[in-house]
Amino acid sequence: MITIETLNENSQIGQIKKAVRLAKKFHAGQVRKGPNGDAFYNHPRRVCKSYLIFKNKSISGLIAALCHDLVEDTPMSLDELEEMFGADVRKIVFDLTKPPDVFSEEYAKNIHDWHLESKKIKLCDIEDNILDSREIPLEQRLRMLVRWKKYLDRLEHDSPSGEFGKKNEFFEKWNTVNKLHAEEMDLLKPRINLLRKS
Repeated sequence: MITIETLNENSQIGQIKKAVRLAKKFHAGQVRKGPNGDAFYNHPRRVCKSYLIFKNKSISGLIAALCHDLVEDTPMSLDELEEMFGADVRKIVFDLTKPPDVFSEEYAKNIHDWHLESKKIKLCDIEDNILDSREIPLEQRLRMLVRWKKYLDRLEHDSPSGEFGKKNEFFEKWNTVNKLHAEEMDLLKPRINLLRKS
């Protein structure tokens, strides 16, 4: 596996720059949910930055982190991504793309079969979504938090023991994101109680 540490100056850096340009181009004009209207491109950029923290990472994972929402949220196709970046990137982005006609529960069932890099990027994606959703209306955010918890539970239970040992960086990241999710739910409890009484 090619790693960040073994980047070839001429080819791999060029591929990363191409992925940055592609994400900026296809997400241009899109905004995140919430009142701030943050440019959507900032989300894959942050996910990629979070993915870079893993000691074991790949060029395909880096590119896929930048491109992980392109097929789901833009006209970009998996075939086009594969033509530009190869089969590994296609596989990771395929894992991370929820078809519009598939419910979250059904989508989560396939996590067991995901590439490890897909699972790492999904953790980074959930983490950024949690942090970036704090200004979203309460009921909408609760639905999102419930969905993300389902994904976190699947990532825990459907990951082989080798990926989920207590000293493993995958587990450490999962634990960080799961704690963040629990903290956010605790912070929302007073508002949830008020909502139920109203």
